[in-house]
Amino acid sequence: MDSEQKLKQAAIELYQYMLKAHWNDQVVIGPDPGIRYNARIGRFIKGYLHFIPWNDNLVYAQAQKYWIFNNWMMIDLNLADNEKCRETAKACTDYLLSAQTPDGYWEYPNLEWKNRIATVEGDYAAMGLLESFYRIGDERYLVAAKKWYDFAVNRIGFQKKNGMLAINYFYDKGTSMVPNNSASTLCMFAMLMKATDDKTYLETCEGMVNWLIDVQLDSGELPYAVASPECSDKRDRVHFLCYQYNAFQFLNLAKYHNLTKDNAIWPVLEKLAKFISRSVTPTGAVWYDCYHELPDVAYYSTAVGAALSLATDLDIGDYRSVSDLTFERMISLLSPEKGLKFHSKANYGILRDNRSYPRYLSMILNHILLRVKCSYDVMELTK
Repeated sequence: MDSEQKLKQAAIELYQYMLKAHWNDQVVIGPDPGIRYNARIGRFIKGYLHFIPWNDNLVYAQAQKYWIFNNWMMIDLNLADNEKCRETAKACTDYLLSAQTPDGYWEYPNLEWKNRIATVEGDYAAMGLLESFYRIGDERYLVAAKKWYDFAVNRIGFQKKNGMLAINYFYDKGTSMVPNNSASTLCMFAMLMKATDDKTYLETCEGMVNWLIDVQLDSGELPYAVASPECSDKRDRVHFLCYQYNAFQFLNLAKYHNLTKDNAIWPVLEKLAKFISRSVTPTGAVWYDCYHELPDVAYYSTAVGAALSLATDLDIGDYRSVSDLTFERMISLLSPEKGLKFHSKANYGILRDNRSYPRYLSMILNHILLRVKCSYDVMELTK
């Protein structure tokens, strides 16, 4: 079996696992590493005491976005029953429609952030809606995406620096400026422009692109957070889960470029590719951050691998062999019975997290599917 066939088989098995373990005919649902206490220690306690019914399932809009995309891509690649995939994608999109508040946002699922409205959840929900709008033309999905756009621009808003723009992390809560949020927002706005053929949806994009150009480090890294000129108590946080965040930013910004042909973002993509290419170990694992190889987090491999595969397809550089390493490793970690052999290991040197997390499994499946179809071609399918 050649490498592409192995990836296809891995995608089929992971998709089937998710249908059985996490799909309830409306959403993909399950536990999540989460934030704060749960991310630091709670998830390990739950994993080792797996016989206790923890009742900690969450529904992330971000997970639904990936699941929607995955079902449409399974159809594109003829890897599953097309009609069932279509029904699944539509049901999940209908859920996002029903979960949107009258103001246009989606509530954050974690209790620790109760009553916070996060930009990233809205961006990914709107992307899922727009992908299904492209496919089946349901105007309700487009209307909902427009409602999120209006909320993002007029209510969440932007921080400004010398004419540059960075979208806020939350509604009504001051934080540092986070490049990851602007990257996902650029992608979502570009998708909305494509759906409507209306370039007014790109009016804030030049400011965000210029800000990303300004804050990108000489190494190519986009820092995790940049001190806000509007919040004097917030400081820079340059390094945090560096390579995986930069990989997701590459994928979102590449799609933004593909849809808008805005060449101003191209140098950012070139530098990002060089930066993340340095993160892959000889085994195909990816460094935890710029200074620590461990803990080993499984989904980082395919996030970086998908970004480097796309960079190769775009002729940014030849990263194919490095990308292939990450996917070979992921194939070895996938399990038809439990999804992944582990989510992370060597946490605090000795801990291991073996729980099944639908948000990250959806991402892994998406990245495998991107690789199978030659990433850039998949993006072209809905042009």
